[in-house]
Amino acid sequence: MKSSRSKSTKSIGKSKEQFGRKEKLLESEQIEETSECLFDLPWHSFGALVLFISVYVKCTSASIPSGDSGDFIMAAHHFGVAHPPGYPLFVTCGYFWMKILPFGNPAYKLNLLTSLIGALAAFIIYITTYKITNFIPSAVYASAMFAFSHLIWFHSIGAEIFALNNLFCGILLYWVVRFQRSAVSKRARVAMEASFLSGLSMCNQHTSFLFIGVIGFWMFLSLLQDKAITLKQFWWTGAAFCLGLLPYIQLPISAYFSNAPNTWGDHRSFSGIWRHFLRDEYGTLRLSADDDVSGDIWGNLKMCIQDLINEMGTTTLLLSALSLLLARYFQNQKNIVYVYAVSLVVYLLFFCNQANLDISDKSKQLSKGVLERFWMQSNVAVSILSGCGLWFVYSLISQRHKSSSHLLHCFLCAAALSAGAHQIGINYNDCDMSSNFMVRDFGKKMLDSVPNNSVLLVKGDLGIPAMYLRYSEFYREDLDLVDQELMGFPWYKSMVGPRYNKFIFPYDRELYYRKVERRRNEKEPFTYNFENVFDVHRKAGVPVYIFPASLKEGDNSWEESYEVVPGSMADEVRHKAELYSLGQYLDTAYQMEFDSSVENCDKTLYPVRSWEYMIAVQCGNNAFALPEYAHVKLAEDGAAHLKVENRSVMIKIFELYRRVCEALTIESEDGKSKTMFETAHHETYGIMSYFLYLNYMQTNERVEAGKYARVMTKQLETFLSLSSDAASAIARIDAWCGKSVKLISQEP
Repeated sequence: MKSSRSKSTKSIGKSKEQFGRKEKLLESEQIEETSECLFDLPWHSFGALVLFISVYVKCTSASIPSGDSGDFIMAAHHFGVAHPPGYPLFVTCGYFWMKILPFGNPAYKLNLLTSLIGALAAFIIYITTYKITNFIPSAVYASAMFAFSHLIWFHSIGAEIFALNNLFCGILLYWVVRFQRSAVSKRARVAMEASFLSGLSMCNQHTSFLFIGVIGFWMFLSLLQDKAITLKQFWWTGAAFCLGLLPYIQLPISAYFSNAPNTWGDHRSFSGIWRHFLRDEYGTLRLSADDDVSGDIWGNLKMCIQDLINEMGTTTLLLSALSLLLARYFQNQKNIVYVYAVSLVVYLLFFCNQANLDISDKSKQLSKGVLERFWMQSNVAVSILSGCGLWFVYSLISQRHKSSSHLLHCFLCAAALSAGAHQIGINYNDCDMSSNFMVRDFGKKMLDSVPNNSVLLVKGDLGIPAMYLRYSEFYREDLDLVDQELMGFPWYKSMVGPRYNKFIFPYDRELYYRKVERRRNEKEPFTYNFENVFDVHRKAGVPVYIFPASLKEGDNSWEESYEVVPGSMADEVRHKAELYSLGQYLDTAYQMEFDSSVENCDKTLYPVRSWEYMIAVQCGNNAFALPEYAHVKLAEDGAAHLKVENRSVMIKIFELYRRVCEALTIESEDGKSKTMFETAHHETYGIMSYFLYLNYMQTNERVEAGKYARVMTKQLETFLSLSSDAASAIARIDAWCGKSVKLISQEP
């Protein structure tokens, strides 16, 4: 027994020794490779590139995507400056690409460029994995799981900076392989190239500096250890990094020469450029400028791991872990794997600690959607590590079972292709944006809801589609669109103000009395508020509308004199002395057209964390805002619903509720119905029915009262059944009705 165990141990030891010698031989061969040889790409990598380009281009968004894509499109179209930190490399490339490409609207042009960049990022994952492993199944698996995961795919077919960041992170990881495989005498040059690429990467998304820091530190230590760098080479490496930052000259060039109708910040000075580079308005090294919210490192890490499993599968995570455990047996790959792993850990720990978005509440799905986009950088490293893990497992098994190695190789090829096909199958429909015009339609309906020669104050990312249509497709050129969150910055008047035709800054009072051009200096103190803005436009006879139906927090100066009156999409700001009567408003509301299309209003068609989901929710909210505003105005008199003379107005409100409810309800083939609006609207509709029930009961008209009681019962029971907090729902109904739910739901 002891003899057989001893023989087995010796056999394993001998096997490992032979395997180690083979690895060292392979390392000695590869270590002498010149850097040029590393760019001799295998034929199958071009097949992968064609696949990535074909799929991404086929799915490219045909018009403006959601989120802040419109900001990038407008900046690229007019050579303006995007939100901090400016993303000058993406904007500059987009600007020249739009000039070169002879077809398509500005949105499609930049979407197409992003798709090509995204395909190149997946291609870099493929060749990096192959260069490390020299194993086709690993390269196929790593690149396919990365490229066709929902998160990567969706954000690689619309105008966003994440695809370019993925490309740069992939290139930096590829340069780790170049550095490790180059001759010692040539490593200083490779480090210099990596430094230049790092500088370029910092001209896009700053989170890449976490990879840059780890990779640069490792390269520097390696060069010092090998005594392979001189002081002159060290300074040239630093100069290469600074040279990579050169695209930031786009900011002052734009400030002086572009005349862009939209821009962010005053970059006519170094301090303005530096402030923008540091994301001062957003919060340096933070996702939000809100100091009251701190990063939840463990909650964010948990979300990251859960999303990684959902996006790329448990197998990918397991293979990545195995690559770390088995790397010690593979001398030629060990350092590369460990550098990738440290880069990944540093990125996740630092970012999750600094990401100060509140995701604790289940209702904060959009915040989770904003946060999840930053997992893409970590997924670059995880996908390559999973490919390494696959090869490590194959190598160890084939070394023990050489006769079956060919069969195992074929099996893993088939498995990797199947995994990629599965990714495409489950995500294709959600990621095919080639015929999705939801965001464009949303922006057009917003602009169409505003009368001629008006000012529209927009806020947040939901206002960007209208801004894009107005200033890049030149739709509704009679309107001035103003970002209400930016117009308070001191630079806004001088940098953006001269482009406006209708909007008037409050301290430009000579504009009304003396027909002179606007002053462009900033000498006057910045003291105006929303009341000042509304006052000067009222005196000038310029209508002011807002979207969404809220103004910037912290400024309540306008509430005493003005009121926001809902429209079909944008809402009108009216002085309280000039408000419509309730009857006039209802007559106007009946003439308004609101969006009730399934593709724009059914939120179940879109991921819950997406802006498309939010737009669909907004669609229903906009429609119900019309009867609910009239409902609230009626309820200002606590006894109004009991007065018979108000019955005709109440019926109009009820009919408006019914019209909206029916328009936003889908009847399926099996006879079931689905509503395309939020649960809370059932409550307000039911309460209005209850008011009419009480009104008719006042005159003992029980037949009519019963008709409204049935509607009331259906709507309130639906509201209670769908409400996540029944006790809170009952309390809200009691507050409206003053009676218990049991009495409310009884028919006469």
